[in-house]
Amino acid sequence: MKDSEKKMIIILIIVAVLIIGGITLLTRNKGKNENQSGGNETNTPVEEFVDVLDDETKLNTSEQLHKTKMLDGLEISDLQLTERENDTVLLGTVKNTTSAVQTAVFNITLIDNTGKEITTIPAYIEGLKPGESTELNVSTALDYANAYDFKLSK
Repeated sequence: MKDSEKKMIIILIIVAVLIIGGITLLTRNKGKNENQSGGNETNTPVEEFVDVLDDETKLNTSEQLHKTKMLDGLEISDLQLTERENDTVLLGTVKNTTSAVQTAVFNITLIDNTGKEITTIPAYIEGLKPGESTELNVSTALDYANAYDFKLSK
């Protein structure tokens, strides 16, 4: 198999994972939003772990969310969670702490301060060499800026 064919297959896999993840999130969150809309809609929820910047971007301030986590030899650190115009973006650093090249598809589940799962965002890291770091950049629709913590899973 040629390198160009391998790259095309990897790109197709990434696109498929993102589409499936997006559809899953939209259908899951649609049900949650319908269940929560029965009360007084003028109450604005308190966002305990959010600072709003001058440009209206919400920046997560939870110390728990910023702690380093490990998954199968991958160290996830330096996380920054922001939201603007219903697009939540999670940035961070992924470091391969093993002695082998790592390729991983994993999930990042955002958690509120009661331990309840808010949403799950798929992530993909390809060909990370031993000791090497790369940027983590994943996003999802809707506002999840007030997350307290996160967990990693395959």
